Amino acid sequence: MSPRPPARTGLGAIDAERFNVASAVGGWRGVIESAAPTLVFVVVMAVRPSALVAALAASLAVSGAALAARLAQRQGLTQVLGGAVLALASAAWAWRSGEASNFYATGLLINAVWLAGCLLSLAAGRPLVGILMGLWRAAAGGGSARPDGGADAEDAARPEDAAPRSRPAGRGGRRRDPARAAEHRRHRAATAVLAAMFALRLAVEVPLYLAGAAGVGALGVARLVLGLPLFALTAWFVWLLVRDPARPARPD
Repeated sequence: MSPRPPARTGLGAIDAERFNVASAVGGWRGVIESAAPTLVFVVVMAVRPSALVAALAASLAVSGAALAARLAQRQGLTQVLGGAVLALASAAWAWRSGEASNFYATGLLINAVWLAGCLLSLAAGRPLVGILMGLWRAAAGGGSARPDGGADAEDAARPEDAAPRSRPAGRGGRRRDPARAAEHRRHRAATAVLAAMFALRLAVEVPLYLAGAAGVGALGVARLVLGLPLFALTAWFVWLLVRDPARPARPD
């Protein structure tokens, strides 16, 4: 019996055979490691609004402790390391500016970049979700990424086909291949859903950010609510859109 492949985390969960909510958000430990730095910052600022340096130090200490624990246990560092880098960049921005609201500015920029990427990919006719899935499948199964951003999953599943088959590429190819056209539509819909998540975050958080000190507490709460909980819901919906229609939905 072949070993079961490890569960995919983050956006990689949308291309998994079964959607696992815990794996998508990094498990309960991943949730705590992601939310704790922001939560500590919010609590310290709520108790003492003038204690910006103390709030930043506490947030960095929590993030550093999570990273040290992973290193000591020799566990995966991808998620916690990304969180530590984000916390460090956010703290540096807030400290240099002296504005607590800038603790959240880095996250706003990241969401804006993702939103722009989704919208540009849709405008170009190469949905971002399809591009990502093509890269994941090519890396995992040796299939080739198609020009429309999809992956040749059939070729990846049948490595005995040594000679590559010629395929029509681009929009003309999709018109001649109903299955590819349907897949492309699913990727477009999924990318639109992903874009909606980033747009919602920005629509809620940007006004609070622009409110300055008066909106810091509410901005922190919004960041927590619109963070992993919204991401998990969005990832599940995207998974439903892009999964093989012949495969029954079996979320864990």
